[in-house]
Amino acid sequence: MLRETLYPKIEALIGRIVHKLDQLDITPNQLTLAGAALNLLTGIIYAKGYLFLGALFLLLAGLGDMLDGPLARKTGKSSPFGAFLDSTVDRYSDFFIFGGLAVFFAREGEIFWFLVLLGIILGSFVVSYSKARAENFIENCGVGIFGRAERIVLLALGTLISPLLKPVLFILLVGTHATALQRIRHTKKALSESKASTD
Repeated sequence: MLRETLYPKIEALIGRIVHKLDQLDITPNQLTLAGAALNLLTGIIYAKGYLFLGALFLLLAGLGDMLDGPLARKTGKSSPFGAFLDSTVDRYSDFFIFGGLAVFFAREGEIFWFLVLLGIILGSFVVSYSKARAENFIENCGVGIFGRAERIVLLALGTLISPLLKPVLFILLVGTHATALQRIRHTKKALSESKASTD
């Protein structure tokens, strides 16, 4: 949702960056993997307690995540494998980011927030899996406000402004699982309507 809202407003800037990346012969898959490496670094930085610095790396990695798709389209290198790789690498990145924060809270002895982070990791995975699985049966299952872009922006905000971190984590915990439930409900409704229309 956030990506669809934000992208048109910065499309010209993204176009210029993508043009430069194309001139440098950087491929979409290379950009995807570079983003994963940045997210791994982000997780390590978070684990060590450098939350503000981690947020900056998180935003930088998020920029890369916005560019691989447009780069693929510009260069004519869009492919099913590229889409698969991007989606798979995003799951690793989610684990690196939230896992790094979980390690930070564990080291601080804050077991409750460590468990909250585990819940967020689970919720993030189920949100993504439910969409991918549902779209084997229905045309679109992008409902819910806690897609990956929203999770990243919220987490960046929480780690840039440290007093907001714990409220943000609680919102992410509730929001990810609420979004997963929304997608389950949406899929059930869409399948029921499809069945009714064919009866």
